[in-house]
Amino acid sequence: MKKIRLVFALIILAISIVLLVWGFSPNPRETHIQTISPTEMQLPTPSSLHFTPEPVA
Repeated sequence: MKKIRLVFALIILAISIVLLVWGFSPNPRETHIQTISPTEMQLPTPSSLHFTPEPVA
């Protein structure tokens, strides 16, 4: 029984060390370049913000 607990403790220790090293490893840096056309940067007209609700039949 003592040998099983020792093996189980070593397995948990190994998993903990692997997770600790993985947690402290730096993340890869990613850069995404997204082009935005000038028409997408315009604000909507005030009339398009107001809508008239239609009655439910």
